[in-house]
Amino acid sequence: MDNLFELMVAEQQKQEVGKILDCNNKTKQFGLALSEEEAKELIISRMNSLSDSQRIEFGEGILPKIIYLFCDSQYVNQDNYASTLSELQEIFYLYKNETQDELTDDELLAFMKKQFEEICFGDLEYLKSTCLERFAKAVRSGYQSQMQSRLRDEYTLRDVENEYDKLSEETRWDYEVYKQRLEDMY
Repeated sequence: MDNLFELMVAEQQKQEVGKILDCNNKTKQFGLALSEEEAKELIISRMNSLSDSQRIEFGEGILPKIIYLFCDSQYVNQDNYASTLSELQEIFYLYKNETQDELTDDELLAFMKKQFEEICFGDLEYLKSTCLERFAKAVRSGYQSQMQSRLRDEYTLRDVENEYDKLSEETRWDYEVYKQRLEDMY
């Protein structure tokens, strides 16, 4: 019986590796591709992340969605591609728990991508420890993201530049004020 289970797990992992490698068809246009060894390592990373976050996943993992969403990022290149995917996968599972599954996978991934590009400028540690931490705290407190609101209220369809601005505690500098101060100095 144990052999049958092991064979089933091995076959499932083989299929997952194949799905990840199929993503190379799209990502090659961005100069990104995973080797079979990297794909296998990402599967192991996924199992470790799921175990660490005490989650189980049925069916296809989240990795193909992460690959397709982040492959066009200006902060991802071939040198950091596999490690970035591994960290994004780990962060995703952590914050699925931290948001108490109040967000769909797509909602969480969309927020992650927007922050990664516009606020974190590719800094995964800032994404994990600041942006997503604040967002998860807000979600646990009852905050509804723009995407969630749109699903419930058709009259609030206006876009906000970046939803994180509502949650940010950092003081942002204003370019026009900065420019004026520079001109005043000269």
